[in-house]
Amino acid sequence: MLQIAPRFDYRIECAVVEEKGTVRQVHEDAHLLAPELALFAVADGMGGHAAGEVAARLALEEVRASIADRPSQRVLDAYVAKPDLETRREVFARLKRAVEKANTRVWRAALGNDSWAGMGTTLDVVWLARDHAFIAHAGDGRIYLARSRAVLQLTQDHAQIESLKATGMLSAHSKSYPDRLINALGLSESVTVDTLFVDLNLNDRLLLCSDGVYTQFASESELGDLMRGGVPDRAARHIVDRALQSGSDNATALIVQICARLVKRDTQDRGLLAQDLDRARQSALLAELSLPQVLNALSVASDLVAYIVLDGVLRTTGSRRVGTGALLFPESLVGVSHESELPVVEEPSRVLRLRADDFKEVCTNDPTLAAELYRHLAEHLARVAVRSP
Repeated sequence: MLQIAPRFDYRIECAVVEEKGTVRQVHEDAHLLAPELALFAVADGMGGHAAGEVAARLALEEVRASIADRPSQRVLDAYVAKPDLETRREVFARLKRAVEKANTRVWRAALGNDSWAGMGTTLDVVWLARDHAFIAHAGDGRIYLARSRAVLQLTQDHAQIESLKATGMLSAHSKSYPDRLINALGLSESVTVDTLFVDLNLNDRLLLCSDGVYTQFASESELGDLMRGGVPDRAARHIVDRALQSGSDNATALIVQICARLVKRDTQDRGLLAQDLDRARQSALLAELSLPQVLNALSVASDLVAYIVLDGVLRTTGSRRVGTGALLFPESLVGVSHESELPVVEEPSRVLRLRADDFKEVCTNDPTLAAELYRHLAEHLARVAVRSP
């Protein structure tokens, strides 16, 4: 059934299917389906007996209460009215705060009840506004975005093996290393919260799911085909049924489909399309980074500005012609103003602007990503220096 989410430019259709499976006595997954708040979430609890179920429920209760409170709603109103970098940061801050409060609630509940000791939960949250999704992630649940020709994994698992892959210490295809969850709500007094920002278009579908779903699929293409198959409730049912054919863990699939547009705006605070992300990853700065890391690096996109060429051909100093993936004025990202002549557009072009202050903010918030970005930047500057006369 089509629904209207407040402050969101499109009608939506959403559905969720969950099954206990056969390996556990209780269903420790939980979900939040709150279109009246433009808010959706999936939590995968862990712990002895019913403790995982409790952790997941407490986390979702806290997130809903935090997002529904007047300060959060005022922040979202401000973003909808004026979608600039400052209001976007405020939305991220409220979303991150909601997850941190949920972590505190789970942590304290476990300390106050011996039977809940050691409980915790993963958490994935989507908050819709204008024509965008604000995303928060902690743990090894996942969020996918399916489009007509692509399916994108938007989140990166907070598991030991995935962390080692992201830093290059382990092969991207390795599966032999023992895996371990290294971040989730309730594991400690603090939690790491990844935040992402993606644009949404007609017929896009978001999937929030627990690991009992995605671990049973051999390929993203198979999962993507099921995500796009039929109406959302049928697609969610097929996904869970397929997961249970080869797995026995709790399985939850929540789908949000973007339907007919309600609001047409004169100006759009656009995010990146799937093809734009592929082209941006051809740049020296973002090469070899995972998609979630790229989205994080570009989540807040002074006079100090670098550019990544997405389309077209430009001529730079020395009559050098550059195209898709070229990184222009990279020295700006470390606070060094450039005095070079501006590039000349030889063919119609699009470029992605990277502001130095926003680049610094991203790096401050994520030291692991910062190390990779600065390493790539240093290697690129060294190559440019060698080419220079």
